[in-house]
Amino acid sequence: MNFTDISSRMHGFFGDLYLPVLFAAKIIGILIISISVVKLGSVLIRKMFEKQKSFKYLETKRLDTMSTLLVSVFRYGVYVIAAVIILSDVFDLKSVLAAAGIGGIALGFGAQSLIRDVISGFFIILEDQYVVGDLITIDGLTGTVEEMELRITRLRNMNGDLYIIPNGEIKKVINHTRGNKAVIVDIPVAYSADVNMVFQLAERVCADMDGKYDKIVEQPKVLGITELGKESMNLRIFAKTLPNEQWEIERIIRLKIKEEFEKNNVEFFEKNKIIKYEGGSATGGCNG
Repeated sequence: MNFTDISSRMHGFFGDLYLPVLFAAKIIGILIISISVVKLGSVLIRKMFEKQKSFKYLETKRLDTMSTLLVSVFRYGVYVIAAVIILSDVFDLKSVLAAAGIGGIALGFGAQSLIRDVISGFFIILEDQYVVGDLITIDGLTGTVEEMELRITRLRNMNGDLYIIPNGEIKKVINHTRGNKAVIVDIPVAYSADVNMVFQLAERVCADMDGKYDKIVEQPKVLGITELGKESMNLRIFAKTLPNEQWEIERIIRLKIKEEFEKNNVEFFEKNKIIKYEGGSATGGCNG
């Protein structure tokens, strides 16, 4: 049984629906093959870049970015080829071109947006504005770059929300991952406290942290009193850490300062306070 016999039997079975069924079968077949090729190619590309991570001179974030980018280009390429095959082999290309006179304007506006997104994505990568794994802020949206494609960027924030941003809409980017980060810890100190003792305790905390944390690139140091407020004075401690590690070090410093102050009965705020009312009467605050 050859192809002609099979075609004749199918034509006799479907009757007038033979051509529509044949077109639908071809389209479905092309789509299934395209999706399969995209999935298989994506897996192979990611595995290829995973193997490259074993080389120490290659940056992991850069490899992740190139992996997601190449997968994106490959996916778009396969889908474009599939669309061309469907238009040329399944449909009459001449009729499609004739219809383009009607829908060409709408298609042109859509293509402009797509081209703008792709060009913007290309320059983001070329200028190395950010890579996968960077913590960035785009138009007030802060998150970690989860995927970076030619057309869109995907951000995941601290709550797990996913932001999908077209690259053409990105006007300003703040990259929080480039360069070491400053640790600034402001500690309120009661005016009744012994300033010399406060400095000694703070310097003891800084010295105790020296060399214990690999995330610290510039060891903590006491800058001094930076503000005299209404209820307390402000003692500032400064340090520098690796990118995105400053918050943990700030929490550690605050905890150690609290423990040292409690051991030596140093108050953050005054326990005894006089409250004056406009009528002229005064009331003493409660102790403790």
